[in-house]
Amino acid sequence: MTPRHAAFPLPTRRAPPHMALVLTLLALTMAACRSRPTPTFEPLKLADGRVVPAQTLSRGHAVYTHYCESCHGVLGDGQGPAGRGMRPVPRSFRQGLFKFGGVAAGELPTDDALKRTLRRGLHGTPMFAWDVPESDLDAVVQYLKTFSPRWKEEAPGTPLAPTPDPWKGRESEAVERGKVAYHVAGAGNAGCASCHVAYLPRAEWAGLMEKALGRKVDLSRVDPYTAQPRDSQHPVQVDAKGEPTQTQKLLPPDFLFHPLRTVWPEGEKVDGAPYTAERQREDLYLVIAAGVGGAAMPTWKGAIPEENLWALAYYVQTLVRLRDSDEARALKERLRASTAPVQ
Repeated sequence: MTPRHAAFPLPTRRAPPHMALVLTLLALTMAACRSRPTPTFEPLKLADGRVVPAQTLSRGHAVYTHYCESCHGVLGDGQGPAGRGMRPVPRSFRQGLFKFGGVAAGELPTDDALKRTLRRGLHGTPMFAWDVPESDLDAVVQYLKTFSPRWKEEAPGTPLAPTPDPWKGRESEAVERGKVAYHVAGAGNAGCASCHVAYLPRAEWAGLMEKALGRKVDLSRVDPYTAQPRDSQHPVQVDAKGEPTQTQKLLPPDFLFHPLRTVWPEGEKVDGAPYTAERQREDLYLVIAAGVGGAAMPTWKGAIPEENLWALAYYVQTLVRLRDSDEARALKERLRASTAPVQ
């Protein structure tokens, strides 16, 4: 008999230290799974007209059991033994709701987006990159669709892709435009600071808003530098049927201190290629354009001008570059000490 570990080798990439417990629980889960009968499958007819063969689903089930079940659970409800207590919680596949689907937030993701998450992992979470063959990647992506009826009722959304960068060679102008789009709500701006945090002293922010909106804004009674948790649709607890009974509060990232899930530090190797400033901006553009499924982050594609979408990517990139540095901590101290102008 072929040993199971020969058919499903663990990834050759070295796992981070915090994954030791996950890998241990994964091994225990695999041992427990060997005593379960192997399920049989019927072809899965998807709403977009494709039919997934039973053989593919069977292979996907084996891959899922080996790599995913310990965190995401046998029912795909995010309640695996290794996932309990994790923050963020492992994704429940039963809702067909994904944060980073490469489509407008809330729509079903594309296969390419799901494979990208599996190949890259999610930065700053226990979901690290899985180095598995393309055929296994495709099989497990198809198997994930058995957990939610949405795949039989809805087609995936239209894939979003970066448009040509209108600010190429004009980075300083883009950053200044992005600063306005980030801190001002309305008039073609996104007003990101209302959910994330602000990165301008109170007086400068008030002046920016007065110039853009033509009216004074009182910032003396608010704390714009501390992010507040927001409701999400992602379950923390489920009932016996795998349905959500409690959802998770999500903290919008403070770009000076929190890692972004789909954005890596410049200079790292991602998908086998150097992660350049341009690739980082494209990933920022994509998450701003698409939004985050099941969270408070909306889809901005089409809601604000395209040049402002790109300008936001440039501006946020300047903050990401400061992450966890002495400069970031000094900036935060200056912001907290700032005072609002007298009204």
